[in-house]
Amino acid sequence: MTQYSSWQRTGAVSTTLLAVIAVGLVLKHLSGILIPFVLAGFLSILFKPVVEGLRAKGLPRVIGLTIVLGITSVGFWTFYQIAAAGAESFSERSDFYTQQLNYLLKNAGKFVGPFIGDGHGALSWSDVVSVEGVTAFATQQLTGILTLLSDGMMVLLYLLFMLLAGDSLPQKIRIGFAGKDEERLVGILVELHTKIRKYLQVKTAFNIFNGFATWVVLLTFGVDFAALFGLIAFALHYIPNIGSILSTVLPVALYLVQTGDAASTIILLVVLTVVQNVIGNVLEPKVMGVQLKLSPVVVLFSLLFWGWMWGVVGMILSIPIVAVIKVILESFPNTHPLSVLMGNGEDPRITHASENQPTHAR
Repeated sequence: MTQYSSWQRTGAVSTTLLAVIAVGLVLKHLSGILIPFVLAGFLSILFKPVVEGLRAKGLPRVIGLTIVLGITSVGFWTFYQIAAAGAESFSERSDFYTQQLNYLLKNAGKFVGPFIGDGHGALSWSDVVSVEGVTAFATQQLTGILTLLSDGMMVLLYLLFMLLAGDSLPQKIRIGFAGKDEERLVGILVELHTKIRKYLQVKTAFNIFNGFATWVVLLTFGVDFAALFGLIAFALHYIPNIGSILSTVLPVALYLVQTGDAASTIILLVVLTVVQNVIGNVLEPKVMGVQLKLSPVVVLFSLLFWGWMWGVVGMILSIPIVAVIKVILESFPNTHPLSVLMGNGEDPRITHASENQPTHAR
């Protein structure tokens, strides 16, 4: 019996590993289909209150859907125009930036090379940094962004059907799982929507503010592609910690290459750092009423995993995705320990109990 149980456990573990590998391969190879689908799913959570609010005021659902699709279409069109204009301008000025970067690397090599040379001569920065490689990488990332934005029609189609089917989902759960704790499943769905919607609403509002502030600062300093970097700052701030660093370093590095003025570059770095910290570390935490309570290790792993799976878009979507997984896991007794391991050390059941207490009882 013991040997049989051991074989059962081994078989279960092997099956689980094979299932995880299979899911990973599917996610990787079907990224072109799944990325628009997942993005539309989060947009449907974000815009569902708009449709419901308009219906509550007596307006037909079609008007609410038209408004939501119109807002999303304008957003995609605006992002695409900014990204396309930035990519075209970058392509036109690539020779200038190549010359400037070569000049800076040559001067840097003269200064640093004697200290880290191999004894047979000063180190050339061309051995470390390839100008062509930097240009190719930047072009590749811009192309990826344009490809995603060009898939906007697919996102809109998914979004339309998700909003149409969203109202009937709780009723379908009650019918399909009748007698099988259906109300609890509906409660999980409501909690999932509430947490993710609150996170997306606050995060998106502050990201728009951050992108606008970044654009104004860069425009004031005369940085090339200010609008594009504002858009990048908006998108990257969905990525915890790393996003704010990248949205600061990228325009500062380009400004250094553009002007070659170290003093002005340092001033720009200080101003952007202050802006990013005030918005991301002071204002946003005060307004963010719901915390996802994710472990920093889980956040880092999800960034790396989804970044490897779906690139920059995967990194942007990684936190909402892992938050959805955590909420689902903590809703069932068998998987609750896994949700605790994914969290920041707090017991979700205790947290939920305290959140549900009346304010005067606290």
